[in-house]
Amino acid sequence: MGVAISRDPSLTTTNNNNIHYAKKLKTVKQNKEQEKRLTSRIIYGREYHAIENSTYMLPKDDKEVDRLHDQHFIIKELLGFNIMKEAFHLLDFQKSNLNILDVCCGPATWLCEESLEYPSCQFTGIDMCSLWPQVIRPANLHFTEANILQGLPYPDNSFDFVHMRFVVLAFKSKEWPFILSEIKRVLKDGGCFQCVEVDMRINITTIDNVAKTYMEAFESFCESYQLDPSVAAKYDTMLVDNGMKIVQSNYREVPLGWGGPVGHAYLHTFQGILEGLAPWLKKSLNIEQDENYHILLDTIKRALVRSRAFIGLYAFLAQK
Repeated sequence: MGVAISRDPSLTTTNNNNIHYAKKLKTVKQNKEQEKRLTSRIIYGREYHAIENSTYMLPKDDKEVDRLHDQHFIIKELLGFNIMKEAFHLLDFQKSNLNILDVCCGPATWLCEESLEYPSCQFTGIDMCSLWPQVIRPANLHFTEANILQGLPYPDNSFDFVHMRFVVLAFKSKEWPFILSEIKRVLKDGGCFQCVEVDMRINITTIDNVAKTYMEAFESFCESYQLDPSVAAKYDTMLVDNGMKIVQSNYREVPLGWGGPVGHAYLHTFQGILEGLAPWLKKSLNIEQDENYHILLDTIKRALVRSRAFIGLYAFLAQK
């Protein structure tokens, strides 16, 4: 005797929905992988961007994200702030609904801190590489994936405060006037622009031939790619030339591997920069083997400590 089996129609619907969701998830994953192939490239085991008109040479992988997080906290310790003191005299971060933009925001360490500290403000990060938090982030924090060299994708007078830092190796010398003009364009009248940058030229307090040779080689490397390692020291002039008024400036000397915990921590970060630049520095220095490059880095590190080397850290706050 046959037994009739009754099927619950809702189960069929649920199964169909699950199959549809699985297919959709697979399509999204495939699209992301294809997009990654178009915008990324793997060199010596590190992931780099593949955006045609950008000269930015540092990686965009987890190791680089960790380095950028470390750099944020080291620089914050050195300067003693995320936002410069005079900005609070000009703008009300606590009560006003300020629109704040972080240009070349990277993994958004600065943005995550500040958007939590000032919940009444609206924060936006822009970068050509989406290294920022994809799921968990404050409700008042949003991101735009775009290349600033094609212009900031915002209307004139959109932001009360614009922040940018650590981009000395991102732009060619000839590109800086356009970058600053775009920042000024999207700033509201009376708005502020804060820039924090390191001068990549090394200063040494004692004569050391190895350190001196490295300095000359690095400056020659930058020149070959039309980069200006000293742009931080010229920021004040560039801002004034762009019609902005400097209302505060700060300068610190950052020791490389000496002078206490901060110096030791920053040398580690500095080494991370040289490791990230390996594909291009190796070519510039005619080094083929990874082992030889790492030996060179260790030699340079010891020379920087031995010569009590330091770099300049500049911070400027300018008003439109």
